[in-house]
Formats: sequence, C-alpha cells, structure tokens
Amino acid sequence: MRVHVRVGEAEAIEPVGKLASHRARPRRALGNFVSEHTSWRRSRGGALADRDYHPAAVTLPRVDHEILVIGCGVAGLSTALLLQGAGHRVTIWTAATPPRTTSNIAAAFWYPYRVDPAARVHVWANASYRAFHDLAAGDVGVLPRDSLEVLSASARGEATWAVGLPGYRAARADELPAGAEAGIVFSSFVIETSRYLEWLQRRFLAGGGTITLRRLAELDEASDAAACVVHCAGLGAGELARDPAVYPVRGQIVRVRRPAGVSRVTVDEREPAKITYVVPRSTDVVLGGTTEVGVSSTEPDPATTAAILARCAALDPHVADPEILEVLVGLRPCRPEVRLEREVLGGGRVRVHNYGHGGAGITLSWGCAAEAAALAVGGDPAEWLERRPRHG
Repeated sequence: MRVHVRVGEAEAIEPVGKLASHRARPRRALGNFVSEHTSWRRSRGGALADRDYHPAAVTLPRVDHEILVIGCGVAGLSTALLLQGAGHRVTIWTAATPPRTTSNIAAAFWYPYRVDPAARVHVWANASYRAFHDLAAGDVGVLPRDSLEVLSASARGEATWAVGLPGYRAARADELPAGAEAGIVFSSFVIETSRYLEWLQRRFLAGGGTITLRRLAELDEASDAAACVVHCAGLGAGELARDPAVYPVRGQIVRVRRPAGVSRVTVDEREPAKITYVVPRSTDVVLGGTTEVGVSSTEPDPATTAAILARCAALDPHVADPEILEVLVGLRPCRPEVRLEREVLGGGRVRVHNYGHGGAGITLSWGCAAEAAALAVGGDPAEWLERRPRHG
C-alpha cells in the first residue's frame, strides 16, 4: 500500500508504515559465458574482466538526501535497491514511474543486443544472468525459456558470445524455421516487465525508499540536493548530461494472446534493420520488431505491424493469425558505448553515470547496478551484486 504526498512541485511516493549501441554488426559482443562467478578486473586495455576491481571509497558530505538516483526504469530501480540493501538512505527522482517507463515496453529477454563495449558487456550480462537465475525461483515475473537464435551459414562462427551458456548447442535442422540454414539453442530468461518492475518498485518502497516525480532541466539540480547522485535516466540522459552520443533507436512490438504451442524464444537478426523475435510470456507473446536508428516517433505504424506479424509467422507458425492485444513503441536509449563512470564534483560530491544500455537494459541491469554502486560508495562490484533482493 502507498500514499502520494505532494512535496512542492513534485510528487513523492512513499510506503505506509514503514514502473542498444549502434554499429554495423550489432551485439556479437558477449564472449564466453562464465557460470561459476562474475569477475571484475581492469585489463591492460581498460576492460573489466577479475575480482580485483575495487573503486576507492568516497566520503560524502551530508545534504538533503544521502544518495539520489535519477530514473525509475530497470537501471534506476536495480541500482537503488543495491544501495538501499547496504543501509544507505536512497531517494529516486524520476519523470515517470512504472508502468510508464521505456523498460515496461521492452520485449525483455536476456539477450545482449545493440550494446558495447564487448569486454564490459560480458561481465555485466553474466552478472545479470546469475541474478535472473535466482529470481526465476520466485513469482516476480522472471521466466526461464529455451531460446533459439536463427543464423545465416556465414554467421555460424560469430555466435561465440553464447558458448558456455546453459543449454548451449547447435540447433538441429528440425528446430529451424523454413529456409533457415543454421542456429543456436541456449537457455535464457524472459522478464514480464509489468510484474517485474512493479516488484522492484514495491521492494524499494517497502525498504523505506522514496520516489519523487520530478522532471529535471539539468543534473546540477540533483547534485545541489544530494552529495551522491547516480544518473540512470535512459534516453533522457542525452539532454541531462549534455551527451550528444545518446540517440534513440525506435522499436515497435505487437503483443498478442499466447497461442498453444509457443514455448520458446525465437530471434532472428539476419537482417539487422529488421530484428524479428517471438517472446512467449505467461499469457501473451511479444512479437517484434524494428531497429529504426535515430527515429523518435512513438506512434505505432500499421504497415510496420503487418510486417512484424508476417515475419513472426514465418519464424514460428504458431503465431500466425494471432489475437492482437496491443501495439507498442519504445525508444531504445543507445550510445556507441555504455557510459558507466564516476565524476568527482566540487565539495567532494560524486556523480555516477549509468546509461546508454541500448537494447540490453534488462540484460545488463544487475551487472551495471553493481558496478554503479561500487563507483558511488566504493567496494567490490561482485560483493555489491550479492546485496540484490531475493525473490519473494
């Protein structure tokens, strides 16, 4: 249960009693999966890869809030929960809460798409996979799913990102859609964003957190109110951080009632501008999609809807002639590379940036949150990851 309390021009939500990067060949970035542990280490090239990455702890002056997180999508909520779990007093400022965030519109299956740099993506995605594996045991909207990626014959050797994932193997001919030459099978997770984001938000509020609806004109507003700010504003980060490298990639999806026989995720990236996927959830299926670089319109396009339905029916005949529930459009917050770094401002104030996750916001969420927490207040990201909330 929550009450809404007006605070000046903002609206606070409090508990009572105590919501991909651009390159020519997107996403072949993950490297081999490491199931035993998640590791952070700075290699000579600057990438993160073993568990000796320990950002120096910082001493924060006391101001209005101990830690202020900007953004209430999956990046902001995950980061806020880790910091709260360590005993910090955390407030979220956001222009929108679930279910009115970009994260809510995502097809949301674990699959590193349109995101770089490769070595760091590997670490963040591995960490998130471990977290989703644990969360799938509860009723929080994380669903284990067998997954198939369709490949061209020439791309057989490019699927090394999935080697080592549970269930990884080459797809059999009888598993491939008509006309497909190759593919891989692996175990992944589908995240039902309406349930999962509501659970994250509920856990944060139950832990004493506050969410304030507030649209910022610039990040200095936040740094004037808090000694430590963690910036997770997604596409809005481009304006707030004055970062011209941030750009939208439009994605349109069709949500349909789940027909019998659809049980696995199927994805086809053979045409990078027309990624096609079938993502079964509990009672519906998300059909997609589009990859429209630089397009910021969020109005559904009927011709695009028809094209998505046709491509998905070719990929999985079970979804031919579906019952359409709704058509949605989201804007992926893309950047040539994820920005996850710390700024030390005047007066000992700290600002951590955690944005530019492209089409992999869910996939990288817990890994990036753990590193953002370490950059904010010090410590080992692997230890921060263990502070994540468990299911239930």
